[in-house]
Amino acid sequence: MTKLRENGILINIILLIVTITSIWGVLWSLVEWGIADQKYFTNQSNLIVAITVLLFFVAKNNNKWFPYLAAIALVNITITGIIFHVMLATPPISFQSHLTHTLTPIFYVIFYFLCVKETIKIKQFWVLLIYPLLYVVFFLITGPFTGFYPYGFMDVSENGLGNALQFIVLMMFPAIALLSFILIYLKNKIEKTIKG
Repeated sequence: MTKLRENGILINIILLIVTITSIWGVLWSLVEWGIADQKYFTNQSNLIVAITVLLFFVAKNNNKWFPYLAAIALVNITITGIIFHVMLATPPISFQSHLTHTLTPIFYVIFYFLCVKETIKIKQFWVLLIYPLLYVVFFLITGPFTGFYPYGFMDVSENGLGNALQFIVLMMFPAIALLSFILIYLKNKIEKTIKG
């Protein structure tokens, strides 16, 4: 890992790829479907990744808040990739879907573990649950008034509030918490090994 991190060419290639894939995904979504399409978690995750890598690119990664942003981007884009490929993907998968659900998640995970040197503490993993929680709560509150739920499991009109909350509280958030803990635990162990 240390040798890989010291390889400036490799780092720049990874940074360039994840910058291109995330920005391309965001712009494609905006051009094809407009600003309204940004209500989907996938597009928000790709936007957060794009912001994170751009900040890294312009050397803003030394700010105290950057490790939190980078970790939030990590968890969100990992959720995006896993959920799409496990639950949502049906062949044929378009290039756009691969871009936002496959390429950006893979390259951002590589970027995060290879390029981002500072991380949050393991005991702070719970911070990474805030964004998904706010996202879900927002649509649970607004959905009954707008009739719009970005994902079926949130749809109170179809599932009922009790079933939706049961899925979110008993299945979704424990899984996100476990994923967040594992990712931050691995990052901390890797950084500890590198720093000796």
